[in-house]
Amino acid sequence: MRIKVLYFSSIKDKIGMSSENIEMAENSTVYDLIKLLSEKYPQIKDSLKNSMFAVNEEYASTEQELKEGDTVAIIPPVSGG
Repeated sequence: MRIKVLYFSSIKDKIGMSSENIEMAENSTVYDLIKLLSEKYPQIKDSLKNSMFAVNEEYASTEQELKEGDTVAIIPPVSGG
């Protein structure tokens, strides 16, 4: 199945893109996506551990199952001053 992943803030800066389409196995979860992205982009592995995830504009747990055409936003923690 194909999903769209949106990257924000520090994660976007580290991988140099704001979105991409990713092919995943059927019945994959947000956790499976985290594992895949950690392997594909080792430089964001730590950021992924502390990020929040939204599937189709609703916050999601790592156990949420993904479906064809879903959009997953990865929202890393931000610090302000």
